[in-house]
Amino acid sequence: MTAGTTRASGRRTLRWALSPLTSASTVRAGVYLVIGGVLAGAYFALAAGFVQMFADPATPRVAVGVLALITAVIVCTPPFLAPVRALEIAAVRTFLDVDARTLPDPVGAPTVATRWRGAAWFALHLVLGALVTLGLLVAVPLATQLALSAFGIDRAFLVQLGPALASNPAGWLALAVLALIALPYGTALARRLLRQSAEPLLGPDQTARIAELEARADRLAERGRLARELHDSVGHALTVTTLQAAAAARQVEADPDAARRSLAAIEEAGRTAMADLDHVLGLLRAGDDAASTTSGSARRAPARSLDDLPALVDDARHAGTDVRLDLDAGTSAALPRATSHEAYRVVQEALTNAVRHAPGRPVSVRVALADGALDVEVANPLPDAPSRVTPSPGGGRGLHGMAERVRLLRGRLDAGPRAGAWVVRAWFPLG
Repeated sequence: MTAGTTRASGRRTLRWALSPLTSASTVRAGVYLVIGGVLAGAYFALAAGFVQMFADPATPRVAVGVLALITAVIVCTPPFLAPVRALEIAAVRTFLDVDARTLPDPVGAPTVATRWRGAAWFALHLVLGALVTLGLLVAVPLATQLALSAFGIDRAFLVQLGPALASNPAGWLALAVLALIALPYGTALARRLLRQSAEPLLGPDQTARIAELEARADRLAERGRLARELHDSVGHALTVTTLQAAAAARQVEADPDAARRSLAAIEEAGRTAMADLDHVLGLLRAGDDAASTTSGSARRAPARSLDDLPALVDDARHAGTDVRLDLDAGTSAALPRATSHEAYRVVQEALTNAVRHAPGRPVSVRVALADGALDVEVANPLPDAPSRVTPSPGGGRGLHGMAERVRLLRGRLDAGPRAGAWVVRAWFPLG
């Protein structure tokens, strides 16, 4: 270890040791603890009053006993109340700098165990607050008296403590400083104990944690689904746009009509992608603004279905791909909306991959109902040479997204080479 490293380590240690004396967090914790000490003083004064009444022989014991019981119920009820627990959580975040992720806002009615944990925190707050407040009430007057005596003012107090102190003014000052320094260090110690106890006593119980994890998983699943929508719709549009732009560049002089058709296809693909993009971004904003109040039906992804499959195939044909579609009329009407939508997206992604990796090759699309399931198959001959299309970072997301779509509906997806063709086949169970 170098000398510079040693000095830096020493400075960090010194800053850590002096932090209770200079940190604003100590002051905030001190205010919080003094509040607890004041409340503890009120409880102590009330208890002392009843003890004094019981000690007086002239006091009617039965009446005082009933009054003490009623008072005990009244003063012991607040720590178990949900608003008091919520107030304690807000105070702990403010005065003890506990993160909101550690102590989230309470949701729903608290359980019995949660109420008892809240009462335990209330008691801990009052006990530590009473100790810090008592130290404050003792240390400040003591330090003041010692400092005054050190400067020759009213030494009678030190004489009572002993001749050794009476003849040592420097010791008086040192003792006064130590008495004052002990306060912030005691406050910092109480603050650390409270911070360590905050999550076990004020944090959500196991049921609330499970509910929060489930809600978070639902939010992540929804975001993942919307990301798949963007990947499929925008990826398809970009693939079609790229191929049509290349075709237009080749035909702009030799065949202006074909070039215009390619540009029209680009325009249509862009318009469709923009509609999907606006829809998904709107859903994301709505989910961020009102995730807890937005119903699931209002947060649907763009409502493409197998009814839109002919238009999708036409886009691919305009891009120069020979696509043969085998779709029975009325198939989409016989399907649940979710199944029709996910089947459309599977065909869209499979077509996009075929157009991108095997340009110019014919593609067959078959969608049929059989044996209580929807059977979707997209096949294209494998290219003679590897595709020259440069794979993008994160390649393979298309197949992964298709597998997730099918799996969410308890279906099955197979994708891979078969008999000289690349075949994507998905089964969606119905009923």
